[in-house]
Amino acid sequence: MISKLKMDTIDEKIIKMLNANARESFATIGKSVDLSAPAVGKRVKQLEEKGFILGYSLRVNHEKFGVNVKAYINLKIHQSSTLRTASNQIKNIDEVQRCDRISGEDSLCILAYFKSNKDLVFLLERISQYGVPNTRIILES
Repeated sequence: MISKLKMDTIDEKIIKMLNANARESFATIGKSVDLSAPAVGKRVKQLEEKGFILGYSLRVNHEKFGVNVKAYINLKIHQSSTLRTASNQIKNIDEVQRCDRISGEDSLCILAYFKSNKDLVFLLERISQYGVPNTRIILES
């Protein structure tokens, strides 16, 4: 059982199974960890309450949605005073999947998906107002 902020090996196995398939039934998980479905449900609820599980997400096949170009864009911000503004604006762009503040010469690391190179160029022109982009196309995931 979870005490304070510690997990036991059963909790770790539950999280590992949910990480592989967040829709896995508690009954199936229970068989793997020798617990009943309600006991697994109770542990999952506690893991959520303690902040070990932050939520559940959906994985999609982006190619089915027409995504042909994926890129990491590091952005070196012109002025540090615009960093927060730039980050907030960039996070709200549809193509942007992630926008992380990073250490080093660059300020932001952006992961973005596009239907075409033309769309990538449009985004680069758009974010250039904040800084100098350095782009790397993902060839294979």
